[in-house]
Amino acid sequence: MTKVYYVDTAIPSDKKRKGEEKTHAVFDGNRVSRVKKLTKLEDATEIYVDVIFPQNYEEIMKLIERGIKVFILRNTRLLKRLREEDKIKKSDEADAQLLSRIPRTFFRELTFREVKLLQLINEYEKYAKWKEIVKIWITKSCSSDPFKECVRKLRLIRDSYARRIVKEVIKDEKYAPIYTMVCKELGLRYSVDVAILVVRLPLNRKLSRLKGLLGLVPHKSKNYHHKLRTHLTRVAATIYLHSKRFNKTELKILENIEGLPYRKALYMLQKRILKILKRAWQQRQCMLAGRQ
Repeated sequence: MTKVYYVDTAIPSDKKRKGEEKTHAVFDGNRVSRVKKLTKLEDATEIYVDVIFPQNYEEIMKLIERGIKVFILRNTRLLKRLREEDKIKKSDEADAQLLSRIPRTFFRELTFREVKLLQLINEYEKYAKWKEIVKIWITKSCSSDPFKECVRKLRLIRDSYARRIVKEVIKDEKYAPIYTMVCKELGLRYSVDVAILVVRLPLNRKLSRLKGLLGLVPHKSKNYHHKLRTHLTRVAATIYLHSKRFNKTELKILENIEGLPYRKALYMLQKRILKILKRAWQQRQCMLAGRQ
């Protein structure tokens, strides 16, 4: 017998409210209950969630290992639209119930490898951030010697995660073709930032929405995905610096870039890289459609 749960996932940053631990709101088709961990839904056969956070990765992998199917909402705008249509006040309980009204075609199934990749990316970003923080300490410290070894070790750990991420992406039939196409067009043999963008960017969205997500629009607000924008900036900077260092100007992406101020050149490169990512995803979809 199929047992389905719809879960409004708790936001980790709001873990405690009024002295109580934050819990997930769960709707089973009849009533709403609360659980501290998704793994407590032991009788589940299918679980539908709105979003997932790094703190949920381990739990979701355990669920998948048990044979439980976990589905994630493709676009959370649907929840907002339903709330507005029915004039429902936002709450965890209401969102869990609204999830049950959304057709299953608007969800996609999570795989163990995908969640594992997200976990690796989270670790990579964590160590990369720590390394940058320590480097800032060095610039402000009178003596940098105590910090240099720390930076070296953090770099080694970060690079280890980077290699693992690229290795997993190359092995994955969903991501590998897109990653390969993008790297080839950008003139890169290897790029963890491209790998992360391929995995994390919702390339099924329109290009205009992707630009908004990354803050690549005029008069952008501060409400954009800063981490993904950082990865995109790193790819653009790598291409720009390689073109200067090795005098590589034959790449199509570098057309009309020479002579531009650094910031403007990076901005143009970022928009072009995003178009290449989107085009590679579209080509991948055409390849899949041709097999059917």
